[in-house]
Amino acid sequence: MVKSMTPEEQAYGLLTYIYGYKNIDIDKNKLEIKYNKSKRIKYIYYEGKPIFAFRNNDGYLLPLADAAPYMKGPYVVVDGETAKFVLQGRSVPAKFVKSYSRGLRPNAEVFVVDEGGKPIAVGRLLYSVRELTLRRGYAVKPRARVEI
Repeated sequence: MVKSMTPEEQAYGLLTYIYGYKNIDIDKNKLEIKYNKSKRIKYIYYEGKPIFAFRNNDGYLLPLADAAPYMKGPYVVVDGETAKFVLQGRSVPAKFVKSYSRGLRPNAEVFVVDEGGKPIAVGRLLYSVRELTLRRGYAVKPRARVEI
C-alpha cells in the first residue's frame, strides 16, 4: 500500500524543487496551508506568518517578505545608498548591483540584499545574468519590502 503525501509535504517538495533544498531553511512539519473558496492553495504559512503565495496561472510559489529569514537565495546585492531607495519601493538599477547568486534567470523571484547580508525587498529579476553585466536599465522590480 502506497502512502500518499500530505498537502504540507507536497508544498515543501514544490518549494525545494523551485528554490533548491539548500536555499530553504524551514521545517516541513511547521508548514500550514491556507486555501481559497474553491479549495486551491492560496498561501503557505510558517510559524503563523504567510511566507509564500501561490500563483494560480502557472503554479509558482512567490516568496513574500516574511520568507526572507528562511531563504538563502536567490539574491542580488546592492550598496547601502541604493538600499535606501529600494526601501522606498523603487526599482534596482543594474549598475548598482554589486553581486548576485548563481543560476539567476530572467523573471525569477529574488531577494534584494544590502552589503551586510540583510534582506531589503523581494521582487522580480528583469534581466538575465549576461544583461546584468551590461549595467544598463533596471534589474529588479520590487514587489514587497522586508520590514525591519
